[in-house]
Order: sequence, then C-alpha cells, then structure tokens
Amino acid sequence: MIDRNRRIISTIAPLASMERMVRFSRQTVVFPFYHTVSDRPLAHISHLYPLRTQGEFEQDLEEMLRWFEPISLGDFMGGKKLIEGKRYMVLTFDDGLAGCHKVIAPLLLKKGIPAAFFLNNHFIDNRGLFYRYKASLLIERIRSDTTALKKVTDSLSIPEKRVEESIHLIGEDQITLLDFLLKEAEVDVALYMKDYPVYLSSKQVMELVQWGFEIGGHSPDHADFSKLKPKEIISQVNSSIGDLQHRFQVPTRYFSFPFTSWGVSEEVIDQLLEKGTARVLMGTAGLKKQEKPGFIQRIPMEEFHGPAGKALQTEYLYYLLKGVVGRNSLRT
Repeated sequence: MIDRNRRIISTIAPLASMERMVRFSRQTVVFPFYHTVSDRPLAHISHLYPLRTQGEFEQDLEEMLRWFEPISLGDFMGGKKLIEGKRYMVLTFDDGLAGCHKVIAPLLLKKGIPAAFFLNNHFIDNRGLFYRYKASLLIERIRSDTTALKKVTDSLSIPEKRVEESIHLIGEDQITLLDFLLKEAEVDVALYMKDYPVYLSSKQVMELVQWGFEIGGHSPDHADFSKLKPKEIISQVNSSIGDLQHRFQVPTRYFSFPFTSWGVSEEVIDQLLEKGTARVLMGTAGLKKQEKPGFIQRIPMEEFHGPAGKALQTEYLYYLLKGVVGRNSLRT
C-alpha cells in the first residue's frame, strides 16, 4: 500500500501540470512496474494488492503514452541516443506471472511498447509458489469456509478477528507453518496451480524472448534480501541471471530486487555493478535521482488506487516536495 504522505498528496496531484512537474524535476525518464493483469480475481493475489483489469491496464498505457515515449531497458542503458528534454518510460513486470504472456505481451505488441519481465527461476513452469501467494490462497479459503477458519484459528490459538492479520505476518522463515495451515484448511496448492497456472512456462518465456521482450532475474525464489548476507545476495543475483542466460539464451544481465532494494548495502550494490554480475539493478522506491548508473528505482503502479496518470502525478509532486528538504536520494 502507498504510504500516508503519498496518499495525502494524491488528492491534490491531479491539479498539477505534468508538463511543468517533469520540467522542474528534470526527471525525464520514469520506470513504472506491475506484476500481472487479469479480468477475473486471482486468489493467490487478491489479498495482497489490487489487480488491474485488461481495460484498466490498457487505459494506464494510453495515459502514460500521452506523456512518455516507450523505450526498452536496453535503449535506456545506451542502446538508443536519448534526446535531451524528451520524456521516456521503461516498463517492467516482476515475478514472471502467467498473465504476462497471455494478456500483457499481446497488448504491448499491438501498441509497440517494449518491456522487461523479471522472473523467479524456481517458479518457472509452476514448480513452486511464492509464500505470500500461498498466504493469499489461505485467506481466500478461510473467508469462504467456516470450517477452515475454525481449524486455522484453533491451530494458531488466536481470536478469529486476528487470523488474517496473523497470516499476513508469516515470513519466509515460517513456510513450514504456512504449509501446515494450508493443509489444515484443505487447500491443495498443487491442484490450484494445475487448474490456474500462476507462472510462465518455459515455452512462454522463450516466446517472450522471441517476440523481442527483455528478460531479467528476480532471484530464484523471491527471498527477502534485507535478511541475507552480502555473499548470499551476490550469489542469488548471479545464479538467477546465469540460469536465464543458460536456459533461454538471454543476452543481458538485468535484475530486479524481490520486495525492495532497501537493506542491500551500497557496497554490495557497487560490487554487483562494478564486477558485471548485473548490468542493471532495479528497486521499487518510486521516483528517485539516479546517482549510480545501472541502479534504478521504479514506481509500483499497483499500489495506487486509480489510473496511471494520477499515480505518476502523485510521484512527481511527491518528488518535488521532498526535493525541498533534500530527500530525493536513495538511502540503502
């Protein structure tokens, strides 16, 4: 969810001129990112963040195209000479979800919009499921099944009114507990993924590559990097990118941090970029000054309740207001 400051600013942001905000901020390139798009509710996502329908996403694209010319990540990194003062956007998607192939890619191809898709290696071909998606599945079940709710409540020994909050608090180091609760609630994760594939298949990834889209790593299994040691972070980035290069002949070394880049030290960022482990590292901190070539912060579009235009106006106005107190640099 967007923070309180952004929520307040979003109420007045539509009154501001995008043209002027871009000019005053001197931030002429934006990096909006999404996860997936669906016209039907997705139980593994419904209790985590709001989904865009295909119509809403298409409206987002049209609004962004009014202000920004779409370019690929490779173009931004030197593959294309950018015209000073011209506005650009680089569109990306995290987690490698099935909707990227089924819905998003065809729409982008129709509109001539390049994009980069960042994948969790161990989940390709639906071989596993991100633990937060499991949590959403569990919440979906207990909301519709009183017997499942009672079993989970009894297992956690907490009041019913606190069950959903407690499920959201389950971390990646408590996956055993989450799997136990899923079993108690009779949620068959494997059957769900068979009936409703969550992730891209290897064939679909290869097709995205063949269609001209860029592919990057998003860690093997969506770990929280703020809890990892520097060597573990470097190893995960290297293995995630290397696996994609080997399996799908991906020529680039792009990586987006799972969750956020917050908690990854500046020294590790420098080492990853300077040694060529990754050519691009992407975070989720919103509109920021790009002070390290290749270390880029993106705008999490799904956190905003409303169309893309309002989201971008909010980010720009927030950026300008923070600039008054010198808070537009990223703190790692």
